[in-house]
Amino acid sequence: MSGPQKDSLETVNASVLEKTFAVNTFGPLLLTQTLLPNLLSAASPRVGFMSSRVGSIGDNSSGGSYAYRASKAALNSIGKSLAVDLKDKGVIVGLLHPGIVKTNLNPTGDKHPEAVAAEEAASKLWKVFKSKGIEDTGKFWHREGQELPW
Repeated sequence: MSGPQKDSLETVNASVLEKTFAVNTFGPLLLTQTLLPNLLSAASPRVGFMSSRVGSIGDNSSGGSYAYRASKAALNSIGKSLAVDLKDKGVIVGLLHPGIVKTNLNPTGDKHPEAVAAEEAASKLWKVFKSKGIEDTGKFWHREGQELPW
């Protein structure tokens, strides 16, 4: 059993939580921390975190996915804290939701009417992210450009 089958109320455990948080939460923070000197010397410094709409507490109407959902909510919190800490240094931090993307990770998602190819999701997210200024730092964005609730 792997993936969503291990992330239900009945099956989630400490090991699943630790692995999910290591990848989705700790990794992005520690990588940003390591790259911070380079980031601060950049002409137009930006940090973008790949989040997910399921990381929104205000938009949670389906429950489940305990480890994944919590790890993305924690990533959003880290992104917001970075935005506050780095705003005076001119660093723009964006939390990004790609929407439903056609991948081998979720074959049933491929059939969803809003599912797009990875290239389209990435292109749209990049365009949204590059359009944001320092006044937008720390906000949560959908690939189509709308701000998402926390």
